[in-house]
Amino acid sequence: MAIVTQKSVASLMRKTLDRQTAQARMKLRFKKNQIEQILLSYISNGNSGPYNELVKVLEEYPLNDDNYKILIEDCISCVVLLGRELKQFVEVLCNVEWASRDEKLVEMYSRFVLNLVTAHTYHCPKVMANLVRLFKDASENWEDRPPKEVMTKWSNIHTVIAQIVAVMPMTSDLLMQTIVDQFPYYKAGCYTNRAYIHNLIWMSKYIPSLREQIMMTIVNRMVTMDVNIVDQAKNKAQMETMFEMDVDEQDNLSETLDYCMLEVLKWLENEREPVLNIMCNVFERVILPTHGIRHVQFLLLYTISISQQCADRVFTNLWMIAAGLHGTGPGALATRRTATSHLAGLLARCVRVSNSRLVHYLKSMAEWCHSYLTATQESTAVNDNTKVHGAFHAICHAIFYLVAFKNHHLFATKENLNFVESLNLPRLVTCALNPLRTCPPQVTRAFSSLTRSHQVVYCQAIIEKNMRHTIQSSTVEQYDEWFPYDPYTLPRSGQTIWPLCIEYKDWLKDGDDETQYSSIKRKLDAEDDDYLVSSPTQKLASSLSSYILPGFKTSESIMM
Repeated sequence: MAIVTQKSVASLMRKTLDRQTAQARMKLRFKKNQIEQILLSYISNGNSGPYNELVKVLEEYPLNDDNYKILIEDCISCVVLLGRELKQFVEVLCNVEWASRDEKLVEMYSRFVLNLVTAHTYHCPKVMANLVRLFKDASENWEDRPPKEVMTKWSNIHTVIAQIVAVMPMTSDLLMQTIVDQFPYYKAGCYTNRAYIHNLIWMSKYIPSLREQIMMTIVNRMVTMDVNIVDQAKNKAQMETMFEMDVDEQDNLSETLDYCMLEVLKWLENEREPVLNIMCNVFERVILPTHGIRHVQFLLLYTISISQQCADRVFTNLWMIAAGLHGTGPGALATRRTATSHLAGLLARCVRVSNSRLVHYLKSMAEWCHSYLTATQESTAVNDNTKVHGAFHAICHAIFYLVAFKNHHLFATKENLNFVESLNLPRLVTCALNPLRTCPPQVTRAFSSLTRSHQVVYCQAIIEKNMRHTIQSSTVEQYDEWFPYDPYTLPRSGQTIWPLCIEYKDWLKDGDDETQYSSIKRKLDAEDDDYLVSSPTQKLASSLSSYILPGFKTSESIMM
């Protein structure tokens, strides 16, 4: 005798309900002008029975094409009746499936919507919200392009949106607000977020006036994802054990950001101007003020790699912010330090940055630091100087970082060595402000070893003095160990990013600068085929950050 479980009962009930719904759907037959008569009776005589029944039918029963056609034709003929008192009916009507139907029915719905929003503008917010919401339907992720049927459905939705904005240009502001309000939660899943971003990019092509606002909205949400990935990674590092669900959550969020980055990179590649210039604006407003993210800033590296004009603008602006040369004043210390980190990272990591540009900014940084020392007359006490002289410390750290990172170029010839000596690094190292004390230890070690080998500057005495001070001090020294363009770890979008990134090369080893792409390709040849999928954050190319870097020891190992 079969055992009846709660699950089997629920399954039987579901099948029964589905069968009843299908039967009701087959029996449901709208007659021509029936909808119009029900609405007119409700408005004129307050006859709510048939009206409520109609609303219930539209809410609960999927309509076949014949019933749908009669419904929309009746609504078009009586669109003048669809005032505020029929708000509930209009909302239910907008939720009826239409975008996947036959081309003629889609065109009919489009005509109805245009008539509705022009006759009754107060329905426009609801109509827009329902249209934009359709971009978030759940489905399966895609690799190269979305399936044809999905693209057809999205195309129908975009056609209606474009027609509304063309007829009523002022609705573009409403559309933008709707886009922001409807943006999926960052944990909503890869497909939902990727599909939404894909359609926002699509929208920017036929409403160019919203292009910058759309990019700002997309990047804002991607920064939120990036921040949460970093936070989860920190929590994981601090805990000895971690729940499996937390690991899955971090992996899912990384996959979501990976595909979203892929969509934006394709956008930058396909559209070029003026999208690249807009990305520079978005970087300055959204990415630059955000400290500690690991991935989204690579959109800027990609931008300057394919546009010399953007590269000129970005480097000039970053240096002006870092040096406090903006006309509005020196700016917040945190922003200046972040700008310095981006400037040094791009000069070090980007393949398309010329050595002449590196030399120019190294010279500018050194001259600024020496002018700063002269202005302060090197008389300031060392204690608690980082708050007052934070910008000076940050620019010195950038110099140390670049000298260590670009060692194969800067010490390749006698002429280049003379240039490094002209920077007067000993004065920076031995000054009373003591920038080595606050420099990340892994950079300090590499810089010290390299400059000692080439007899440019001797840092060991200062390092040992700082070490003794650290041991005697009751406070733990905090280092800013964020290097914004350390190796990119998202595997799919990384296929586009990696060829543009230089990997750190230890000065003790021979060889020229190597791109992260060639490094990974070399490692792939020696490892399993599932290399990129298994653990990208542990296996990707070397880094100046404290957790992965052959040649640059971590803070902890230096302190031992």
